[in-house]
Amino acid sequence: MSKFDDIKIPDNIDEVTKNAIRRGKTKKYQYKKLTKVAASIAVISTLTITTTFAVEYAIDYFNHNKQSMYLSDRNDFEKMSNNINLTVKDKGIEFTIDNISIDDNYITVFHTSKRDKNINKIDKDAYLDNPIISTYMDGERIEESSGMIEHEATYISENELKGMQKIDVSSVDIDNNDEIVFRVNNIFGIEGNWETSLKVDKLKSVNNTYNYNVNKDYTINQTYDYNNEKIDIKHNINIEKVTISPLANIIRVNEKPTKTFKDWTPMLGNSFALFDDKNNSLDVLDKGGSGVNTKTGIASNSYEFLKADKDTKLLTLVPISFDYSTENKELDPQSIENLPITFETSEYGNFVIEDIKITDTEIKYTYYKDGVVPGYLTLWFYDEEGNEIDISSSVKESIDRHTGRYTTILKLEGHKNDISKIRKIKKVSTFSHSDIKLLYDQQIKIDLKKQ
Repeated sequence: MSKFDDIKIPDNIDEVTKNAIRRGKTKKYQYKKLTKVAASIAVISTLTITTTFAVEYAIDYFNHNKQSMYLSDRNDFEKMSNNINLTVKDKGIEFTIDNISIDDNYITVFHTSKRDKNINKIDKDAYLDNPIISTYMDGERIEESSGMIEHEATYISENELKGMQKIDVSSVDIDNNDEIVFRVNNIFGIEGNWETSLKVDKLKSVNNTYNYNVNKDYTINQTYDYNNEKIDIKHNINIEKVTISPLANIIRVNEKPTKTFKDWTPMLGNSFALFDDKNNSLDVLDKGGSGVNTKTGIASNSYEFLKADKDTKLLTLVPISFDYSTENKELDPQSIENLPITFETSEYGNFVIEDIKITDTEIKYTYYKDGVVPGYLTLWFYDEEGNEIDISSSVKESIDRHTGRYTTILKLEGHKNDISKIRKIKKVSTFSHSDIKLLYDQQIKIDLKKQ
């Protein structure tokens, strides 16, 4: 069986994902997101190798992938980078960890895979051939909060690939010189053993990372529609910590559900807005999340947010309620000749499109959020007369963490599209978020005092 066969949705799918499904507009989407493939963990004999770090900053990966969705983070990666240059070989494939960048939220691994013969490419995009790394400390796998694996790759030649993977390590405390094990057991569809053990150097991140240990309990009351009934739910949450770093800002939230149903476990998830001490809205990124841990009965998630820095003194968390009886409607199409385009999605915020480029091979648009707007911007396309133009594509999304800009690229190549219609696109639209309500009466103040 192919490793891409029989991918199942887990029974404990998190409430964040369920909320997204519930509030989605009933409309046929033809965007095809690239499949995120998780590597299985095999019980095998291991080869452990340790190394010391060179004092250099350059990350060669970005010299090869000029289209990287993480280019805006390059300088930050390099400031916290250690050159590793450690190679493990198995089954005719060399796997090399070139660099790692580390703070208290993520370890980002830059790596190279080279085979002794040509790669049997799954797709022209190297994404699907990128080996997936599992991470361990003290013999235990480090569980990631996000419901997705953040990674990308590029082919260097017919037998070589360079890739990167952001690994969420916010669930554990990693000290300087702690040993971290990286395991890969499938490269280019070949099962094998590529394992390395590194003592991580975190000294470069110390002066740039700000940790705030909050560890306070709160209760949030919400009412949901379930089976045509109103259900009152108390969300008991613990705000464990906040971390501010150039590589990512996160707020870590633990939640123990107070009620469960046969097909639903009500959770707050990332259904909240954040504001700084100047009342500026801070974008909370929607990356999914983990469900309830069956051993502890607690769901622990780290939610990334933008637009805060070391000078931020206070966070205000405001819960978001969704009225599922309110229909989200399509907004009036706007001309792409008149930029910027502002879509007022609710009384709380807008999407602002700054740039949009359409070619025969891709559609690329850049936007930001003004105020509170859940999720990411999905566009629909129209000709001059207002006729909708259906497109089929793969989707890539990137975020500039310095400017708060989002870029979406719809790759048209390899998909069935009428290029003559693509060339006629003159207008775009999206849908409203009329169903959201900010519960200011239950806001939570979080003082950010240096520990």
